[in-house]
Amino acid sequence: MGKEGALVARSEPGPVYFDVGSGPNVPSTTHWSAYDGRARRPRAETLRAACTCGWRGPAHHPLHWRTIGDQPLYEADVDPTGPLADWTAHLSVVRDDAVPRSWPGPPSN
Repeated sequence: MGKEGALVARSEPGPVYFDVGSGPNVPSTTHWSAYDGRARRPRAETLRAACTCGWRGPAHHPLHWRTIGDQPLYEADVDPTGPLADWTAHLSVVRDDAVPRSWPGPPSN
């Protein structure tokens, strides 16, 4: 499964925790839109593609904070096409490597 990952100081930050008062369960997330610098959270500088297999996209797609301003990232008009294109290219490589090139096809009955 793919996603856009946030980068802070050119590395992936840890999860963001949400203060919901007292209790044993503290919700957290690593969704890129949580890294907007609000409520003492880190502020993402760039986005990049990420995959659950551990692959990380080579390209860093900058977030334009002058345009975004003080609004939350989930409300901002952030264009995710760069990271999504990187992830799609990764999936093509995975798919091509998963099927042997010399596979004769399904057995005929």
